[in-house]
Amino acid sequence: MMKRICISEFMDPAAVQALTPGFDVHYEPGWVDSRGALLDALPGADALIVRNRTQVDAALLERAPALRVVGRLGVGLDNIDVAACRDRGVRVIPASGANARSVAEYVVTTAALLLRGAYASSAEVAGGKWPRARLSEGREALGKTLGLVGFGDIGRQAAALAQAFGMRVVAHDPMLSADDPVWSATGVEGVALDTLLAQSDAVSLHVPLVAATRHLMNAQRIAAMKPGAC
Repeated sequence: MMKRICISEFMDPAAVQALTPGFDVHYEPGWVDSRGALLDALPGADALIVRNRTQVDAALLERAPALRVVGRLGVGLDNIDVAACRDRGVRVIPASGANARSVAEYVVTTAALLLRGAYASSAEVAGGKWPRARLSEGREALGKTLGLVGFGDIGRQAAALAQAFGMRVVAHDPMLSADDPVWSATGVEGVALDTLLAQSDAVSLHVPLVAATRHLMNAQRIAAMKPGAC
């Protein structure tokens, strides 16, 4: 008997098609907004694939006694009760690394865009105006400091791209020791969080949402950032 896979959120059609041979695939991206229908579909399901909105909690697991795998199209796991899955013998598999380069490119191009500031005048330009003075106030990325809170795979790729822009990169990651070889290998300086916030022209967060990181950025820490930092 074929293993049954339920997919509750959008997934690229080619990826869904790739799963179809050899599996009983039920692809219903609307399930994420219809929890009752999803729960009704889960008895007998061997695997569930979600993105970041489907709540994989104890109540859902209770309705899926045959479930053995939860696939996460992404890396954040705050919508999945990992401990409850572990207690039931359900393996949780995030798509680690799958979109790392895409996110790293987004981080660096967005930092450059925010520093430049021209996007804020888009509505005026579309309306036929040309606010020359304001458009001339932007800052180059060259020589600016990018601060990365968390220095895993995405952070390291973002650092390399930022350095290609001529940016200095600092990072804070309590999981890495001061003498970890990654610092010398990447040319990134490991610093304390307060130092990073004080020095950076742009700050990007690359940490999971867990108890230790919830409200990591608060009014006090934002106030400690450089004037005009993003």
